[in-house]
Amino acid sequence: MTRVVSPATRHLNRARGMAWLIVMGLSPVVASPAWAGRPLTTEDTGTLDPGKAELELSVDYLRDGGAQSLVVPGGPVLNLGLTAGLEGTVATSFLLFEPQGKPLRAGLGDSLIRLKYRFLDETARRPALMAAVSARLPTGDEGRGLGEPGVDIQTLAVVSKTAGRVTLTLNTGYTFVIRNRDLDVANVNASVEGAITRAWALVGEVVSELATSRRTEDRAVLRMGMVHAVTERLRLDTAVGFGTTRASPDVLFTIGVTINLN
Repeated sequence: MTRVVSPATRHLNRARGMAWLIVMGLSPVVASPAWAGRPLTTEDTGTLDPGKAELELSVDYLRDGGAQSLVVPGGPVLNLGLTAGLEGTVATSFLLFEPQGKPLRAGLGDSLIRLKYRFLDETARRPALMAAVSARLPTGDEGRGLGEPGVDIQTLAVVSKTAGRVTLTLNTGYTFVIRNRDLDVANVNASVEGAITRAWALVGEVVSELATSRRTEDRAVLRMGMVHAVTERLRLDTAVGFGTTRASPDVLFTIGVTINLN
């Protein structure tokens, strides 16, 4: 059956594009014993040791139709090891947003907070399992197009398994859009990470939001990138993504750095 999309629905979908930039640009994922972390949006099962901290900074670009957005910087994203298997994250950003046919505007964007807990470690026979919950906070100026009203809550189940130099990760979850539950989405993400050498790795992922009502549409982005470990405390990364559905952003690009603060 063909889905009929009204002008109001298209407006809502465009508004969700800013949320995609915030979620993918500020995605607070950190290093596991493998290569998981930036530039992937897919949540991994790695956590920092208690008392350890990491800082992420990036520049993120999104083009959605005639609108362009730039996060400068993407972050700071601060990741903290709280207890064994438990990690917390706080993140914010500064946005440059140029709507189609309108002047450029700049300012603070929305913020993210997240907790994740690995309750089952990986063994030779079983994968690692984790649960994560995050919230988008409306710190951006909605009237200027720099944020969205209300709070979004996302819950995720995460599973990952490493075989040799390759790590596969799967996320399934649900995002509750508190201001309008018709905008709720189901989340399905999957990633693959392959270590080429001790210092270089290739990464790829599919990130998707599946509509739960006729007021919005499915979104999916295919993204590919690489990571370079300059030292044990410093990693550089970059990735480019392309939308695969009508409502998805056209192009996303990120380049960033992860710094071990301990």
